[in-house]
Amino acid sequence: QGLPDHQSIICHPDYNASTLDNDIMLIKLARAATLNSYVNTVPLPTSCVATGTQCLISGWGNTLSSGCESKYPDLLQCLYAPVLPPDECSDAYPGQITNNMLCIGYVEGGKDACQVNKLSRGQGLNVI
Repeated sequence: QGLPDHQSIICHPDYNASTLDNDIMLIKLARAATLNSYVNTVPLPTSCVATGTQCLISGWGNTLSSGCESKYPDLLQCLYAPVLPPDECSDAYPGQITNNMLCIGYVEGGKDACQVNKLSRGQGLNVI
């Protein structure tokens, strides 16, 4: 389903479009959601996730992984993918990983949560 009727979209106050640090936002719905087998709450973590953990990632982000073109889906995209080791993430993105980021995806590429044009380096890592 596409982006629901919403009252507002709230960006992180410290979001940096150049570095993608704090790249997270909230969508405040226009009305309360009706919970069912398709719509439900998501439990928030109580600690940092361990390397190797399979995580459900989702969003309406750009589905193209190269070039300057963009394609944003009408339907929410979801994927289970593993958390990768911090050193592997830093090696793939030297000097670009902050304490607010982690890598989720597959080293061979092709499945990730956001469009970061790093696949040309032979890496299939996704920074979240």
